[in-house]
Amino acid sequence: MIYLYIVLGIIGGLLLLFLLGLFVIYHGSFYTPHKNQNDDFALTPATEILGINYDIIKLIQAILDVPYVDAYIKSFDHKRLHARVYKNKKSKKVVIMCHGYRGTGIRDFSGAGKYIIDKGYNVILIDERGHGESKGHSITFGVREHKDVLSWVNYAYEEFGQDIELILMGISMGAASVLFAAEHLPKPAKIIADCPYSTPKEIINETIQTTLKLNPRIMFPIANLSLIIFGHTSLNQLDASKSVKNSKCKVMIIHGDKDTIVPHQFSERIYYENEDKVRYELFPNTDHGVSFVTDTKRYKRILDEFLEDK
Repeated sequence: MIYLYIVLGIIGGLLLLFLLGLFVIYHGSFYTPHKNQNDDFALTPATEILGINYDIIKLIQAILDVPYVDAYIKSFDHKRLHARVYKNKKSKKVVIMCHGYRGTGIRDFSGAGKYIIDKGYNVILIDERGHGESKGHSITFGVREHKDVLSWVNYAYEEFGQDIELILMGISMGAASVLFAAEHLPKPAKIIADCPYSTPKEIINETIQTTLKLNPRIMFPIANLSLIIFGHTSLNQLDASKSVKNSKCKVMIIHGDKDTIVPHQFSERIYYENEDKVRYELFPNTDHGVSFVTDTKRYKRILDEFLEDK
């Protein structure tokens, strides 16, 4: 009998170690918030290497000076979500902006967001779940986030009227989220996706392979299991290309050809499978999410063309 207890003890210890390992993976990859995550001025090392920190800080300071009102809604799973709302009663155009993974709306949209506000549009600058003032502790790479986008869409119609012209705009994870939401929108909308990926699985695999130098065939199921256990969500769902195909939305995808986080080939697949619906704009010598800063004149021009096109 004592040998049975020893075996059970060993099995139990190994299981505990395995669960501890899963939690470490979950905490590092999916748990939110992390230190400095909600600091609008916490820039990435990549922007410093590119020499654009000063430019981004100036843009952040400028958008922080713009008056706004706070808005709060309940998510589909009863979490309190927050957004900054910039209102213009003279306009019927409403833009919902969705920032990226462990980003902030202010930082990610300090350029394009301020430009669109200055154009006179209404802007809903959201805090993704688990970011800023929005509740939640799991990042799900668009699986739950795209449902939050749909909740903000409902808010937009209730707040600004059923006759609004709706635009969804996202960066990185936010870009993927607005694309995932496309096929579920109550009415056709325009969508601007800046450096999106097409599936949650592909971006996780990319990180595992290029950043961690590990085998994604082995590590992805383990990472996904950690999110299933601790975040109650699986990444084995959603495809932006299929969502766009099933929608009636006009889409513009923006990507840098030197993106070190989300390879531009991910967004190209969405484009090539939906050329009749998607406009694709590739920015040369541009890293992740900084196209507005690297070529501001072109970025503003394509925004104007897309937003004002009937």
